[in-house]
Amino acid sequence: MTKLVINADDFGYTEGVNLGIISAYKNGIVSSCTIMSNMPGFEHGLDLLKENPGLGCGVHMTLTCHKPLLMSHKTIVDENGYFHKRATKEVLDKMDLDEVYEEFCAQIDKVRDSGIDITHLDSHHHVHGLEELRPVIEKIVDKYKLPIRGAFEYNTKIKDIIPVIDSFYGDKVDCDYFEKSIEEIKKYEVCDLMCHPSFVDEFLLNSTSYAVQRTKEHTILTSNEVKEFLKINNITVVNYRKEEK
Repeated sequence: MTKLVINADDFGYTEGVNLGIISAYKNGIVSSCTIMSNMPGFEHGLDLLKENPGLGCGVHMTLTCHKPLLMSHKTIVDENGYFHKRATKEVLDKMDLDEVYEEFCAQIDKVRDSGIDITHLDSHHHVHGLEELRPVIEKIVDKYKLPIRGAFEYNTKIKDIIPVIDSFYGDKVDCDYFEKSIEEIKKYEVCDLMCHPSFVDEFLLNSTSYAVQRTKEHTILTSNEVKEFLKINNITVVNYRKEEK
């Protein structure tokens, strides 16, 4: 039997994203989420988490979206104080890793200090898997002693890595996705399926190219047929606390 964490990334991004994720949890198969503590929907997300304690919540460490929590950075922001939108090699080569570490700690601490029982860590645009940031991530995991999503590009001694399936995205989001992917899912004893269900609001539309597609994810993740398919195939949906949904 495979235990599948169905993790909704980007919780806290906007109120529309938050509401879509909560709907996919209450009415569908989403069992976990990761929150962005630097985004406009963070406080709204906290209120929703308190109302839905069964939804596991980790931290979506952010280096490429909106503004950092700390205002002292020089190398990880542009001239307007915003994060660079992509962690290109050129951008990474100029980064002070101490700034990255301090910012990620601030984001994690903000979630922890808000009363959330943090289940795990991952990151926006998978930046935690970049070779250039390996020293930062190893320090983060050593400090907080939390499981972390896989998809690393390098070999690591970090023990608490949960392998990730990141193919439920873009053109591969379809009603038969789980049927097509069931053998991949069954290869694992425990794995994390990344997803991005959402309702769409103006901020989301104006800040990312992956917006309207999230509504299709929501439809599939709240489908009774998908829920029954996973049950028939002995896939148990859990969160990082290993609680069954």
